[in-house]
Amino acid sequence: MENVGSVSISRPVHLTRYTRYRVLAGAILVQLILGTVYGYSIFWTPLDAKVFPPVITRSERVKRIARGEDVSGFTVVDNKEAAEKRLAQQQGYLKYAFSICILTFAVVMIIAGRIQDVKGPRLPAVIGAVLMGVGFITAGLMNSPIVFYIAHAAFAGMVVIVLLMLYHALFGHLDKEERAITRHVPNGIMASVIVAAVVLGQQYVGKMGEWDKLFLLWGTVGFLAGAGIGFAYVCPIAALVKWFPQHKGLVSGLAVAGFGFGAYLFKDERFGALGYIREHDITSFFVVHGVVCLVAVTLGAMMLCNPPVTDRPASGVAPTESTWQETLKKPTFYMLWLMFFSGAMAGLMVIGIVSPFVTDQLLSAKLSAAEATAAGAAAVGFLAIFNALGRIVWGLVSDRIGRTAAFVAMFVLQAATMFLLGTLDTRAALCVGASVVGFNFGGNFALFPSATADLFGAKNLGANYGWVFTSYGIAGVVGIVAGNAAKVTTGSYTAAFAIAGVLCLVSAGLAIGLRFVHQKSQAALKAI
Repeated sequence: MENVGSVSISRPVHLTRYTRYRVLAGAILVQLILGTVYGYSIFWTPLDAKVFPPVITRSERVKRIARGEDVSGFTVVDNKEAAEKRLAQQQGYLKYAFSICILTFAVVMIIAGRIQDVKGPRLPAVIGAVLMGVGFITAGLMNSPIVFYIAHAAFAGMVVIVLLMLYHALFGHLDKEERAITRHVPNGIMASVIVAAVVLGQQYVGKMGEWDKLFLLWGTVGFLAGAGIGFAYVCPIAALVKWFPQHKGLVSGLAVAGFGFGAYLFKDERFGALGYIREHDITSFFVVHGVVCLVAVTLGAMMLCNPPVTDRPASGVAPTESTWQETLKKPTFYMLWLMFFSGAMAGLMVIGIVSPFVTDQLLSAKLSAAEATAAGAAAVGFLAIFNALGRIVWGLVSDRIGRTAAFVAMFVLQAATMFLLGTLDTRAALCVGASVVGFNFGGNFALFPSATADLFGAKNLGANYGWVFTSYGIAGVVGIVAGNAAKVTTGSYTAAFAIAGVLCLVSAGLAIGLRFVHQKSQAALKAI
């Protein structure tokens, strides 16, 4: 007999042990593939060459013309500084694919968490596999004109669905007599959008140069891949917390360690994504990665399940269990949300730019371009490894010393690292800095699901953690925007790093306040 939250389960010991470790293996496999999202920073340089025309200065244009070379396919700017600024802007546009992915990931997780709570972990995880796979495969076919029209049609279809949902929300309550005037409105909405889509498609699709490819990337490796991650991500965590109720921090850390380690697959020069992209092409890699996502995440999803329920206590749900509606009314939710926002913003800001940031820092320190680029790739790998380790270590530590002490230690260490990061200019120092950022960032994904279960219960963890996780999506957008703005305005990321450091210190204080607020609410509950 084993207690899972407020639920008792009973089954043979050997079968229970086999099943729980099978679930753990499936969880790690799913998270390993989903975690490749943290390797997106290696996409920007090859995608820049694929999406945008090469940038040259006016003097370079004159030299090329003198040599009899064709210069019609280049973007011409005044000088070298203008060229660097233009390249930074172009990469900024590409990086929004990462922001869109993270935001979609977080928003979709609200829906996926609820589906997981009702239907179990397999269905939403398989949906995630399909969405992520289709997203990357479609991005890999960006050179095929028909893909742009299909994507355009899919977008038009989504607009129709959203408009019909709004119409239903506004007028669905009317009875048949009152609907006499409005009964044909849905047909009018569909006809209007279809006509507009056809007209706009003929006018713009395939004729906007780099903007066609940008929109496609935002919609595929951004929106679709993010939605796929959102559907699959919460399933392993929610299942494992139910199978291992006494070790929530550790198993949450083990599950999401795969997510943190996923980016390491992108770093390897010979067998990883970076080597493949150099030998082949970024679009070819997208197709291969899409197939891997589809197959591997589906396989991992089939290994997931919830523990069987045989008995429920007569009193019903334990007092610590909260539905998502009840959770949103509690001040502890908003404190937890703000803490996650700070921790996620600091980490995502660095993850989104770690490769070019390290490269720029070392180029400024007079290293060769080849050495600087190799160091940037190495930093991605170190960040990924320590991201994975941080999830396990911080989860284990929090089970031993308590969530509050673990939160305070993690946020203070991250703040100190963010303040120092912009001053580092050696290969070793930058790799250490990236590793510490990854280590602390990884801790978020062990501590926050565990804290959510502690505060609001395990029964509705999928939906509750989905709402907490929205802070992660917003942090992804804010972090990338702040980093890009600092880089374009000042030529450095230092100001954005400092802001993230201050927010981490604020969150350390919030963690202490969260403990007192929760203790007070628990004392009031016992007094009833």
